[in-house]
Amino acid sequence: MLHDISLRDKTSFKIGGPARYFIEPRDVDVVCSSVSFARDKNLPVLLLGRGSNLLISDTGWAGLVIGIGRSFAAIEWRGETVTAQAGAPLDRIVRESVMRGYVGLVELSGIPGSMGGALVMNAGAFSTAIGNVVEQVSYFDFDASRVVIAAKGELNFGYRSSILQHKKNVVLEAVMKLRLGNQEQLQVARWEILERRKARQPLNLPNCGSIFKHPPGNFAGALIEKAGLKGFRYGNAEISEQHANFIVNLGGATAEEVRHIIVVAQRRVYECSGVLLEPEVIFAGSFAEPLFQP
Repeated sequence: MLHDISLRDKTSFKIGGPARYFIEPRDVDVVCSSVSFARDKNLPVLLLGRGSNLLISDTGWAGLVIGIGRSFAAIEWRGETVTAQAGAPLDRIVRESVMRGYVGLVELSGIPGSMGGALVMNAGAFSTAIGNVVEQVSYFDFDASRVVIAAKGELNFGYRSSILQHKKNVVLEAVMKLRLGNQEQLQVARWEILERRKARQPLNLPNCGSIFKHPPGNFAGALIEKAGLKGFRYGNAEISEQHANFIVNLGGATAEEVRHIIVVAQRRVYECSGVLLEPEVIFAGSFAEPLFQP
């Protein structure tokens, strides 16, 4: 276990202060013992996969960070069934499914982050979400102090949500069931999706993915653009000129600068459209500026 480790380079935003404690477990037993350590010391626990969809405060995390993005990332295929540990890159699983000619994940091509984060947020695109193909998920339940195996029906998958968001837990792995399709068509679909992302999203600058969830019947980016905020800059953070639902780090941006832009976007969109945008990005640590509330 390491002490006072910078988290900046462990996130796709390239932003964040230090973790008081940091560990990269290589098996379930180490995950369980790490959680016990944190509980005994009354420390908050942050699960860190590949660091996307996450904004860590400038003061960092005053507890234990369990990093699974590099050490807990096995993927096992058995026909149309794939078992993936929480640290496995989501896009690697998608790529392998396409190579094998399996339908069910191709629409998620190019989404950054880990399997664990995708499960917690029920990551999705083009009317498809990871929860659609999940058979079961294993996680370590803090309160029960044991590994729980939950079937799909117990996970309450919804739009960018699951029951895993509301439990103190560490996601361990998921079993997904796909179906056989046309490999050539899948490869073409994947290429088209990746090209579309490249054209429409600011992949050349550090960011965390979509900042806000889409309101019912609308798009967050369109509402932000309508409010005149495309290209709005504060410090070294900016609402992307390429896609208004992305905030980019122009170099040396702070978490507080990003947070301020988020609050400005919430306020302006509410004033212009009467819609309160709900952040999709997860905030970790302490922030000086509260989110906007009408």
